[in-house]
Amino acid sequence: AGRRARIRTMRVASSRSAPFHERALAPRLDRASLVRATRRPRPRHRRVVTWRASFEGGAGDAFVPATWRDLNIDWGRRHLQVLFVDADHGVLARSAEGVCARVCVWSGAGHMVFPESAGLDVGTASSQAFDADGAMRLLTRLAPVCDHPRYAARAPYALTDADAAAADLVITLGGVATERAANASAPSASNVIDLLQFSSFAQRAEIDGTGVAAILQRSLALEVVAPELLVNDNDDDDDDAFSVLTSPVEAWGLADENDVLYEGAEAETAFQASLRLARARVVVGVVGLITFLLLTAPIEEVERRTKR
Repeated sequence: AGRRARIRTMRVASSRSAPFHERALAPRLDRASLVRATRRPRPRHRRVVTWRASFEGGAGDAFVPATWRDLNIDWGRRHLQVLFVDADHGVLARSAEGVCARVCVWSGAGHMVFPESAGLDVGTASSQAFDADGAMRLLTRLAPVCDHPRYAARAPYALTDADAAAADLVITLGGVATERAANASAPSASNVIDLLQFSSFAQRAEIDGTGVAAILQRSLALEVVAPELLVNDNDDDDDDAFSVLTSPVEAWGLADENDVLYEGAEAETAFQASLRLARARVVVGVVGLITFLLLTAPIEEVERRTKR
């Protein structure tokens, strides 16, 4: 009995000499809690109720487009490799790369984001010879948003699984069909998402040229985005034009130049209208993307940007 009393006294003294936080947490650190703390959490499958729909691809295979909430971005290298992908490495992907470079330099995020572009179906290597007429058409169509001719003169580049695995973000342009094709051709990609999913982060005062121009150059906003806001403006709803540019859609891009519904001047007018709208959507999406990355970047990256 005396030996038991001495042991009990020693235990009480040692427990009282321990720090408060250890004494407070000691009863909670049982075996079950340690197992829960060390075991990898199980992925939870949530039911998404948004604009997105399931697209049947055969044999009951349903594809659901990703949103910014589904991203798992690794900032371990202190910068991100962003790869813009469209159907044929044409106007959409090249303009997104050029706009992203301009926006990053203007907003001070040039040391955080490094953009590149590629296409899903660019043909064989023998058919990728330099085409002067095609390069001139691309240069004309990219001139309002890109500040260097290298985006138009570059040969088409096909997306590979190795490129997608090395990139931190694979951003598709064109809608659900392009995103699904990118997932199928590059299964090793960690994050595949459509560009318009970031449009909700773009502020209207930033993209229409009336704000402080912290992310987007005022000239780019006034020349590319503001005219489309006026074209799609509705007198009954002031936010109608803004929602046209910032709302995700299932399919977007350029109209077919050889569309049978139009002939002659009508076909060219329809194509130019779709080109202006696509460029405005690319600018809005890239502004939202850079805003999103600045908001979610590690605090040390934000401090370094502020000091600069």
